[in-house]
Amino acid sequence: MKKTIVIPTDFTFQSLNVLKTVLSKNEENISFNIILLHGISLSDSIRDLLFFSKSKLMNTLSNKEFDEACEVIRNKYASQINSFKLDLFTGYTQSAFNNYIDAKEVDEVYISNITLEKPHKKSFDLMPYIQKSKVELYEVKWTTEGNVPEQGKLAEVFLNRVTVS
Repeated sequence: MKKTIVIPTDFTFQSLNVLKTVLSKNEENISFNIILLHGISLSDSIRDLLFFSKSKLMNTLSNKEFDEACEVIRNKYASQINSFKLDLFTGYTQSAFNNYIDAKEVDEVYISNITLEKPHKKSFDLMPYIQKSKVELYEVKWTTEGNVPEQGKLAEVFLNRVTVS
């Protein structure tokens, strides 16, 4: 069985902790199409829109540690991941978000109990759109263990306590 899931991301480890939790709690051997989604407003300038490059914007938003952690998760849970995609939502309305959800055939959305950061001046919070949509919504509550034996954020991706509600 395949499911398409969306996890809002700010290109930090919080969204990857949500993803890791979903994959590690998968007892039904479901294959996932994973979309890490970030909300960003596009410019109204015709010149900016003509020269807009989604890949360049994604490269400025992402960072090396985040990319490495994504690769670790892809490798560790390869049998459960059918596809893995980073994407941008650039719509302004609820109907645009609903159309995105329908077009991608999203079954579930998983969110963190921790508020995501805005890595770009034009980033926006997807939560109002997600909460008003008709897609199933699950919240992942997680905390990092007090003593993390290894240093760095990458270790935190695999050393945390979580509950899914």
